[in-house]
Amino acid sequence: MKSRKIIGLTSAFAMLLLLTQACRKDYGYAFEDGYSKTEVKDTFGNQELDTSKYKIDRSQFNLARVFPGLVSITEPRLKSSKVTLDFDFVYANNANLRISVPPQGWFSTGMYAPAGELIQVDVPAGEYGMTAQIGAWDDDLTNLQTKLRAPVIYSRHTLAPGKNLIRNLYGGQVYIIPPRALGHKVEFTFTGTVKSPDFVLGQTTDEEWKAMMAKTTVPFFELRGKRIIFTLPVSRLAKFPIASPTALMQTWDEQILHGYWEWYGLSENAADARDLNPMLPWRIVHDIQPSVGAQHSGYPVVATANDNYFQQAVTLSGIIGQNWGTYHELGHNMQMNNTWNFEGNGEVSNNIFSFKVMNYSGQKHSIYQRIMPPALTYVKMSPDSTKNYAAIPATLDANDVRLGMYAQLLERYGYGFITYLVTEARHARFTSNSNQDKIDFFYERLSEYTRTDMQPFLAKWGVKVSIVSKTKISQAKNADGSFKYPLLTETVWLFDPSK
Repeated sequence: MKSRKIIGLTSAFAMLLLLTQACRKDYGYAFEDGYSKTEVKDTFGNQELDTSKYKIDRSQFNLARVFPGLVSITEPRLKSSKVTLDFDFVYANNANLRISVPPQGWFSTGMYAPAGELIQVDVPAGEYGMTAQIGAWDDDLTNLQTKLRAPVIYSRHTLAPGKNLIRNLYGGQVYIIPPRALGHKVEFTFTGTVKSPDFVLGQTTDEEWKAMMAKTTVPFFELRGKRIIFTLPVSRLAKFPIASPTALMQTWDEQILHGYWEWYGLSENAADARDLNPMLPWRIVHDIQPSVGAQHSGYPVVATANDNYFQQAVTLSGIIGQNWGTYHELGHNMQMNNTWNFEGNGEVSNNIFSFKVMNYSGQKHSIYQRIMPPALTYVKMSPDSTKNYAAIPATLDANDVRLGMYAQLLERYGYGFITYLVTEARHARFTSNSNQDKIDFFYERLSEYTRTDMQPFLAKWGVKVSIVSKTKISQAKNADGSFKYPLLTETVWLFDPSK
């Protein structure tokens, strides 16, 4: 009985084996690893990669060719190229700074990922929470009716210790974003990337950069200073060459330091954390189509990739003169909307930085000639009770008029007023709960700085202070019983700083 069962099982197994062999058929293919090789050259090289991803993804080449552009197959793809990034820094705590948009932590690697090509990023053991970003153009154009490029062309990838394989279908500079300030340097290893022809102030000489630019096929490059970084199209250098990127970026750094951080009462060695200068740089990125307008604020500031904005970035004389657009957008980032920036100042108080840059070079801004005539027309209108700073008559250019108020204050009482105002705003125990709070804060700090009750001046400008705030200033007394802030008698509102 037992032998019959064994014979039966043996027969069944033999039949199964026969059927398996009968179903086998030679289709004439012999794929070594499951994928057929084409005659198209793989520019990634002979590297050990996941064989399911080794090919170039050309699916978005047509769009990538439009923007940001393609890297030539002749551009050397790097293998095991090491980059050390210094993550020993202090993040700008906006709970302390109280500005609209502080600088953030994108760290340039000097690497560029070609469109559709796989790159490898090796992260040291124990380094968790890192993010790789490919592409500086992070504006999302999805909701725009007309699109000049693909809606989303940048990508972010969480990195783990060890080997990380990532790709972006459009290509772009590679950035590393740490999870926080780490207090030490980290060495990354890149494979499959190409060298971004960047100028780094203090590391790259003018001659080295020009030599890189002469042979690169990478479509974008960066000008990297300590306090500001530009991401710009290579194609416009033919029309607007840069004689000395060293002089250019030294000047940019100087203007940002003196015209923004120091003017705001910030320094790198301040004893009070609220007065610490941000250690990270601003970024200006040129895009074929910003998501809002021709240029917008934020991190990064995004400007249209055209001749006008390229010239603003690379013209040395313009940096210390008439570079309105860049200072305008960085000014938006610096606005203190939760303390003193009251209604009507949205497109006004951001422009005072252009005044400061000119003042630092010992000049007055030429725009005074344009803004003061309508400004003086407005302040001469009567009665004062019907004026509203936030609702200037349509017959006048409202923002030009409003800017005239700041021109009068800065040229009459000095640029130190802004330093005092914003420092007090950072140190204030509470932020403002209403627009009236912001007006009152501005009025009180202005009166303190000038040692004068400035209510008559603000009334001429249609800025109405509250009774509580007016009483506080008008009744404040010195130790000897004299009034601390005597009422303004000078007709400062008729002062014309353009003359």
